[in-house]
Amino acid sequence: MTTFEPGPPAPARVQVVTLMRRELARTLLGRRSLLVWLLLCLPIAIAVLRLLFMPASMRADIGATSRDFAEMFHAFILRFVVFFGCAGLFMNLFRGEILDRSIHYLLLAPVRRDVLVLGKFLGGLASTVIALGGTTVATYLLMYLAHGVGPGLGFVLSGAGLGHLAAYLATVVMACVGYGALFLLAGLYFRNPLLPAVALLGWELLSPFLPPMLKALSVSHYLASLVPVPASLGPLAIMVPPMAAWKAVLGLGALAVVSVGLAAWRARTLEVSYAAE
Repeated sequence: MTTFEPGPPAPARVQVVTLMRRELARTLLGRRSLLVWLLLCLPIAIAVLRLLFMPASMRADIGATSRDFAEMFHAFILRFVVFFGCAGLFMNLFRGEILDRSIHYLLLAPVRRDVLVLGKFLGGLASTVIALGGTTVATYLLMYLAHGVGPGLGFVLSGAGLGHLAAYLATVVMACVGYGALFLLAGLYFRNPLLPAVALLGWELLSPFLPPMLKALSVSHYLASLVPVPASLGPLAIMVPPMAAWKAVLGLGALAVVSVGLAAWRARTLEVSYAAE
């Protein structure tokens, strides 16, 4: 009688890549992502309406569109679409599988828990960067197409236009890194991760009015140093000089490392009882 012995587990890097691919497909195509996709359509819909109904007197002023997109990016895309998009996708990396009663397959697999967390985080990061980055690019293009295909695309493809778009995309990527790591952590530590999400949203909204030492504890403070056009925060905001872009990236990277490390530590003792859910 022939017996089959299980082979050795795959190397950690292979397991991470496999988990990334799994999460990429599950996150972007899963039914729990439907509301996130609807959210991503909102800035595109606004840009389309602006394209259709923009007064003729404004179509010659491309500089106004740069200011309009900057305000839209700060007030709506970054603080609302990116924030809740990351919340919806990253919190479901573990919490969604617990609710779907499928997490035990991963917990019983020959995969170290830290590798599991890292693979899920990188898969969620790739998903959010693709989805939110694509929304940002589409909205940016539609905003400038209101000035006509020639002038609009001419500016977008110019040095200034491409530079601004690259800076906005870099901001979205780092927002996904910072917010994503925090929401991954919340999904592991809280049965109802909506509560920490609301608390984090309140803190982020208060960030412009906080003293400099407390601003350093908010993700939006670091993101503000990456955008090409600074936002108008109103007369009550406490203004501080922007930090160097590399410092902002380093700060958000450190936040992600600490958060993913804490998530991996929590995952080491993670036990699931579906009856309690």
